[in-house]
Amino acid sequence: MIQVTVRRDETKLIRSVEVTGHANFAEPGSDLVCAGVSAIIFGAYNAIEVLTGQSLLLEMADKTEGGYFYVEMYPDLSPEDMTRTQLLLEGMLVQLGTIAQSYGDYIQIEQ
Repeated sequence: MIQVTVRRDETKLIRSVEVTGHANFAEPGSDLVCAGVSAIIFGAYNAIEVLTGQSLLLEMADKTEGGYFYVEMYPDLSPEDMTRTQLLLEGMLVQLGTIAQSYGDYIQIEQ
């Protein structure tokens, strides 16, 4: 199962997102749930870099037991970049939530 863990600060801003595991919906290379989640998280990260000009702290690995993706906000983003980044991250969560509505046995989102 894919586990998405979202950490927010006291003002409800997203501070980090961690994605672990594999869906195991289908054979590797044919797993639509894993492919969809991967496209969403990497697309959001790339959009943040391109549209804000900012890089976020990023860790990722393809572990034998499951995939791993972690992104964390730097605390010193300008208010404008913070707003744009938050919007893109919230959009990412909406998209992941759409997958979870249809494939809830394969992805869980904790906020």
